[in-house]
Amino acid sequence: MEEIMKGLILKDLYLLKGLGKQLGLVLGFLVLWSLMINSFSFIIIYCVVMCGSLVMSTMSYDESVSFPRFALTMPINTRMLILAKYILVLIIMLGVAGIGGLLNLLLCFLADIDSQAFERVEIAATVAVFMAVNACSLPAMFKLGAEKARYIYIFCMLLFGGVIVGGMYLCEKMGISFQEAELFLSGAGISMMLFAISAVLMIISYFVSVRIVKNKEW
Repeated sequence: MEEIMKGLILKDLYLLKGLGKQLGLVLGFLVLWSLMINSFSFIIIYCVVMCGSLVMSTMSYDESVSFPRFALTMPINTRMLILAKYILVLIIMLGVAGIGGLLNLLLCFLADIDSQAFERVEIAATVAVFMAVNACSLPAMFKLGAEKARYIYIFCMLLFGGVIVGGMYLCEKMGISFQEAELFLSGAGISMMLFAISAVLMIISYFVSVRIVKNKEW
């Protein structure tokens, strides 16, 4: 089973490799732009948004060649196909978090940018939010298909962003300071809490997807 899962994940990674040149050019431009505006926050958020939709791109390709139907003729079941997509989400998001960490290290060697560094908690929050967005949109992908699920992904992304901005606005009006909250929880503690919430959402999402696909005809 481990070899089969490895093969399914490598298949998706090879598909994404074909987009490597385009993504590399975009990333290079964003790095230069971030240096010009003295802030790496935009590039980290953009990478998370862009990479969060890559799983749907692999699913769209699978649907175009009827890969799930072909895969089920082999010793592969629907749980394996679903789990491979969820593992791919985690790989991509962890990769983005790693890029964010490397960019923060780069800031240490650049002058006059330290005050605008994207902190560890902010990176964790950004990744956690878009893991939650994927947790909401992946079941829709298996139910409705990749193309329709993209609209749900965008809607969830805007909804989560609106809830966060609205929450921050309300806290500001109520005189609640996020700096005071950080006094009770360390940066590592907040990061762990956010990832724990995202992990729970992803587990729930996985079982919802399994239930959806159970009686689906590929």
